Amino acid sequence: MGTFITPEDLAPFAAIESVKAAAMIADAEAMAVLAAPRIATLESDSPHIASVRAVLRGAILRWHESGSGAITQEAVGQMSQSIAPRRSMFWPSEIEQLRSIGDSEDSGKAFSVDTAPSLGSHSPICSVYFGGACSCGYDIALEPIYEVE
Repeated sequence: MGTFITPEDLAPFAAIESVKAAAMIADAEAMAVLAAPRIATLESDSPHIASVRAVLRGAILRWHESGSGAITQEAVGQMSQSIAPRRSMFWPSEIEQLRSIGDSEDSGKAFSVDTAPSLGSHSPICSVYFGGACSCGYDIALEPIYEVE
């Protein structure tokens, strides 16, 4: 079963055989994660899942409607037109949408390290300089007793 979309999500729009729908969903989800890796980190209860589902549904239905993917030609009088098969799963606008969905999630935030000297005279290699607990002993002896230069 798909992570973002299921065959039941496609049923109201097209009659796709369940085996074919499952294969198309697996391909579409794999390509979506390749195009926008951050969507793979979305939680199952995230409100952004519906947005990913909408983009995938559109791409899968377009793929289904394109048929076999062979080049087709239409002619009317002296005018003719060749229609080439799809070249990629998603349109550039859909890739941008998937990436913006992944970027909107609260993941991958930067952190900070306080480089200002702390009160007291901790050893220069004390972990208190990196936001941790004192590792030089200043907090118990009021002078560094471990990790002295």
